[in-house]
Amino acid sequence: MIVKKRDLIFVVIGLIIGIAIFLLFFNNSNSVVIQKDTVKNDSPKDKKILYWKAPMNPNEIYDKPGKSNMGMYLVPVYEDELGSEGIVKIDGQIQQNMNIKTEVVKKGELSSSIVTNGILQTDERKEFIINTKVGGWVENLYVNYTGQEVKKGQKLIDIYSPNLVAAQQEFLTAISYSENVKNNPNKNISSTGNDLIENSIRKLELLDITKEQIEKLKVTKQIQKYITLYAPFNGTVISKEVIEGQKINPGSTLLKIADLKNLWLIADVYEYELSKVKIGADTEIKFNFLPGKIFNRKITFIYPTLNPKTRTAKIRIDIPNYKNELKPSMFATIVIKGQDIGTYPLAPEQAIIRSGQKNVIVLALGEGKFKPVEVKLGSYSNGYYQVLSGIDEGANIVTSSQFLIDSESNLKAALNQYKQTKDNNNNPEIDEKDTTKTESELIRKGIIDVEAIDKNKDGKLFQDVMDWNVLSDRPGICPLCGMTLKEFTINEIKDNLTKNGYKFK
Repeated sequence: MIVKKRDLIFVVIGLIIGIAIFLLFFNNSNSVVIQKDTVKNDSPKDKKILYWKAPMNPNEIYDKPGKSNMGMYLVPVYEDELGSEGIVKIDGQIQQNMNIKTEVVKKGELSSSIVTNGILQTDERKEFIINTKVGGWVENLYVNYTGQEVKKGQKLIDIYSPNLVAAQQEFLTAISYSENVKNNPNKNISSTGNDLIENSIRKLELLDITKEQIEKLKVTKQIQKYITLYAPFNGTVISKEVIEGQKINPGSTLLKIADLKNLWLIADVYEYELSKVKIGADTEIKFNFLPGKIFNRKITFIYPTLNPKTRTAKIRIDIPNYKNELKPSMFATIVIKGQDIGTYPLAPEQAIIRSGQKNVIVLALGEGKFKPVEVKLGSYSNGYYQVLSGIDEGANIVTSSQFLIDSESNLKAALNQYKQTKDNNNNPEIDEKDTTKTESELIRKGIIDVEAIDKNKDGKLFQDVMDWNVLSDRPGICPLCGMTLKEFTINEIKDNLTKNGYKFK
């Protein structure tokens, strides 16, 4: 019994200690929970929630908590988060969800070189078409194949023409008549002989009879049955449209001769790159048939008109071809050494938010704050734009998710303005023009993959006729100007992009 009482005492003491520990732990736990709740509820008590928004779409707003269209929990927007002058404050977690990336702006010189393609052509100043002003038959053809080289003054074709024979006979008759009447005392009669001779000579000249041939006819009195056509300069026959014995009509093209010792290389330069090009600029030229060989020539002419379909201007480069190794219609790759375009802050292409009226870059101000600013852009090269005004060297700019930030900035600016004018209204309205910018995926940037946009593969897309880089595979509204998208075929889409200076795959 003594042992049992002792054991009972130990049990009671242990129970009392256990209860004491439990009560101590319980009180500490409550104090911790209360402290956490106090800290957690500090912010909502001190801040006024204006509305709830979707974390991935700032223009998707609600008046109470819940889930967004993407199934994500809505986040509150407090009154003190509405920044001034378009400043947006974004939570760090949301920044990660939006995959926001930034880049520090550096000042530098864009590559002024332009890479383009060209095709060799004959020199237009050294082309000649051989034709005749008389009808007849080809009696002798001295040049009988395309590609044959000819020398200046070389015989090309003998043509028999009854009209030519008649004109020569008329000339000889005029000479005979003039001899008979030259001693006539009547001056009116004697002068008619000279008039007839002059008229007959003029007629022969119109038939391409040379003065030497006319003098020879006058002396020999022998009528030539043929008119002979001669090469006007050294060159190569590049087209032959006649065969021996063929009947020809006046004005018919018989041969085409060109001097291939000097060729023209014609290339296209896009409208937005023309500021880099000038007459006399150095170029490096490569031909596919001569790998590794570079021709260094200068631009000799810039054509004065622009192709309205391709938005390109043609340039010309003269290339000597004394060895005849180059052929017309050969393809060439050309690197044009453009003129200096200055040193400016440079922004990557993906950092630019384009609209029909302005270009915007989003500044990362630190501490989760962002501010879209309007910029003026200069020349473009290798994925970068010159920034003429709006930002300076050293600025930290957003290179991804800037559409969402710009959209939220516009939304908050609208809310600020509305709040100032209608403080008593708890449900501020959103300007429809701002909300349309949520469809930023329709605004295509850089080199546009038109085929990839056509998800249903029906060969058609919808395009805005004001902002041509707004493309969709479904009917809809332009997120920039609010116009209804118009349906086009894939080829029509590409034509529209080309005409308006956009590039596509």
